[in-house]
Order: sequence, then C-alpha cells, then structure tokens
Amino acid sequence: MQNLWRIVGWRIVQGAFVLVVISWLTFWLLAAAGGDAVSAMGVDAKLSAATIENLRGVYALDQPSGVRYVRWLGGVVTGDLGFSFYYQAPVSLIILPRLARTLVLAACAFLLAWMMAIMLGVLPRLFALSKSQLIFRRGFDAVINVFIVLAASTPRIVLALVVLAIMARGGSAMFETGETIASRLVPAAFVLALPLIALFLAQTRDGLESILAEDYVRVARAKGLRERAVILRHVLRPMLNPLLTIGGTSLGALMSGSVIVESIFGWNGLGQLIIIAVRSRDVALLMGIVLISATCVLIGNLCADVMVRFNDPRLRGGT
Repeated sequence: MQNLWRIVGWRIVQGAFVLVVISWLTFWLLAAAGGDAVSAMGVDAKLSAATIENLRGVYALDQPSGVRYVRWLGGVVTGDLGFSFYYQAPVSLIILPRLARTLVLAACAFLLAWMMAIMLGVLPRLFALSKSQLIFRRGFDAVINVFIVLAASTPRIVLALVVLAIMARGGSAMFETGETIASRLVPAAFVLALPLIALFLAQTRDGLESILAEDYVRVARAKGLRERAVILRHVLRPMLNPLLTIGGTSLGALMSGSVIVESIFGWNGLGQLIIIAVRSRDVALLMGIVLISATCVLIGNLCADVMVRFNDPRLRGGT
C-alpha cells in the first residue's frame, strides 16, 4: 500500500507538469492566432480604435503574452481562473455548472459502454453450447464484428443525425427533442457511447479469447468446472485490467466528443461553452475549460491506474 501511495504521488507530480505544458501551449497558440475578446467585440459593436485600445489596457490585454500567462497561472494556483469577458462573470462560476452536466453525460455514456461490452462480450460465453447453438453464436459474432467496425469508424455527427432521424420518425413523446432532460440526455449519451462500446467490446472479446486459451483455464475445465464458473472465477478478473486502462484513457475522447453531441442535442455542457469561448475569443474562459478538461482526463487516468493495481495484486509492487 505504501508503494501504491508513492505511485499516486508521482502521478500527481507528472499531472501538474502536464497541465502547465498544456496550458502554456494553449495560451501561446491563442496569442499566435491573434485577436482577443475586445477586438471581436469592437467588430460587432463598431467601437473606435481608441476605445478598443483603452479596453485592452483595462483588461491587461496589451501586455506581452508571457506576462499575461504568468499572471493567469498565479491566479490558478490561488483558485482564480480569471474573468470571462463574454459573460462578465468569474470563469469558475460559469464552468462548474456546465462541467457537472458534461460529467453526467460522460458518466452515462461510460456506464452504457461498459454494460453493453460486458453483456455482448461475456454473457454469450457463460454457457456451454450444443453444435446448433455454436453455429448461432458464430453468426452472432459476425454481426458483432460488423457493429464494431461501423460504430468505431462512423463519425459522431453522423451517428447523432441517424439518432435524430429515428427519433423524428418514431414520434415518441419521451424522446421529443427539448421536452425533458431525459429526451436530451438519453440519446446524447447513446451517441457518445457508441464508439466507446465498439472499443470496449473489441477489447473484451479479444481479452476473453486470449485468457480462455491460458493453461490455468484449461486445467480448470479439466477439473470439471462449468463454463460459467471458469469465466467468473478465472477469466473475468484478469480480463478487466485492459478495460480499466482503456476506460481511463477514453475520458479524453468522451470530453472531445461531447462538443459535437452537446451542440446537436442541446445539452448545455462544456461542449457548447467551448464553441462560445472560441467564437468570442474569450481567452480566460477557454483557458479555464482546457485546464478543467485536462484535469478531469488526468484524474480519470489516475483512477484507472489505481483500480488496475487493486484488481491485480501482482502490479502493486511495481512502478
């Protein structure tokens, strides 16, 4: 356990370094792109050049990018993410409610992906089958292979449009867009989860087949254990390790995929907020979103790393 805490501490140090690098790159790219929130507002409001320069001085936008980044980073250390020019409010007050909605959407998508992967990948292997049933399972496996390819290769925007078309044709009151939270959350989570289902399902099936070929599984079968007992006692736990690792690394894909999904289904999370921040060139707001999103991804990876070590005691002694 002491070694595990040392690993966690080292991951936290690494994560802090990664956050600094990501934030600096983002800040530098925004500065290199040119323009800011005051300039964008001047175009819309037709402000004079003198007024724009005065506003840039008020918001310290006339200072070098390095100075502005150091000031922003110092504020982050003290818990201040800055002030949103677009919303005229502290960035933290704007991001936190949106972050909660995005995390709810990501959690629903993640749980759906896990449930579908386990159900479609593991349950068909829990029972010993006759010859005719084996033929049916081979056909089922072929269908699953096609599903994995389609779900993994189809862009989320296409998946979202397909779901919207089905909802429109079905005319179900439960899924009328904009009526209830469920009408937005359920289809959005399903679209966000589909590529993840394909990823988890492919890993589940590959891991299951490789572990079933291990010698200790053959010994368990030779002892007369039923197929269900073999899988639940000897196969399921080692099969979870790669799934946990992939689950941690997939959080970044969930956060990035939410930009499209939230916009299409009208789910007011970080995805829509990113679009607003980019369009308005609100640097403080965009930096806050990038920092919070990267932190969530790093925390997810850390949790996955810890869970893998708890699931496999052999890894606790390593680094």
